[in-house]
This record gives sequence, C-alpha cells and structure tokens, in this order.
Amino acid sequence: MDKKKKGSASDGHLFRQAMAGVEPLKSGARTDSEPPKPSARERRKRGHATIPASAARTFSLVTGSQPGIDAGDGASHRKNGVQKRIMQKLRRGRFQIGDQLDLHQMNIATATTVLLEFIADSQAGALQCIRVIHGKGLRSVQGPRLKIMTRQLLRDHPQVLAFTACKPADGGDGATDVLLRLIKKCSG
Repeated sequence: MDKKKKGSASDGHLFRQAMAGVEPLKSGARTDSEPPKPSARERRKRGHATIPASAARTFSLVTGSQPGIDAGDGASHRKNGVQKRIMQKLRRGRFQIGDQLDLHQMNIATATTVLLEFIADSQAGALQCIRVIHGKGLRSVQGPRLKIMTRQLLRDHPQVLAFTACKPADGGDGATDVLLRLIKKCSG
C-alpha cells in the first residue's frame, strides 16, 4: 500500500510540473440550440394520453376489455383460448389476408369509426384475417396515436381473437394483422 501512495504522490507532482505553464480555457457563451426532441417513448406516452373524448365515446361501442395475453410492447395480443400455434401462424403471415384498411391521414374519431365498420364488414364477408395499416407515427408531433388507438380497439373488440404487428416486408410495426372470430351461419 505504501508503494501506491508514493506512486500516486509522485504522479501528482509530475502532473503539476507538466501543467505548470498551461492556462485553462475560457468558457464562452453557450450556443442557442433547440431543446432536444422527445424520445419515441415520451412521444408514445404523450400520444396515448391525448386521445380525444370523441374517440373515447366511440370506444364505448365496443364491449369492455376482455382478458388476454399481450406481448410486452403491445405489438401483439391474443384472447384467452387462442392457441400459441395459431398466434405463431399469424406472426409468420401464414393466414391469407382477406382485405386491408389504410388509416393514414385520418383523425382518431374517423379512424375509429372506419375501423369498427371495417371489422363488421369483414366478418359479414366471412373473412378470417385482415390487415390494418396505421403507420408508425414517426412524423407525428403527438406520437403514434393511430397505432395506439388501433391496438386498443382491437384488444377490446369482442370479435377479434388475436392481432400482431406485420412482418417487416409487409409494413412491420406500421401495420397490424388481425384474426377475426368467424360467424357461424345457420343453414336451413
């Protein structure tokens, strides 16, 4: 231990000798830069909290939240009773997409209404799997509001069995594949 103390004392002495003629830099005025942009996480939190009341009223058309199993990031969800292998098939894109809806350039209230109608029409047409394109919300000042609204509505909708973000080639996190409950038609 004595060697370390002696070594550090001599190092300090050598450093002070080497820096004897050096003058410290003068700190200038700070630049006028813009404040840092909020992170994607902050934009998502803000976007989730700013869903207008009109959209909240439309959500009431859908029954209350049903139990299910979510991925940690909310990119996928399956209702209780949906097997894991079905979810894997959906994630891998093994279901034929019957129809798709693009929500770009819509506001929350319009998108909610259109999405509910699209789900009802798809079920009436006996479609089992549909795709909803909502975008990633990267250029939105308020964050990915359409993506959040879409996933919340799908999670709460009684006719949606499962959903997941698409494969990267099909839109990745900006689109969602949805597995619908098939309506049993009475014959006779």
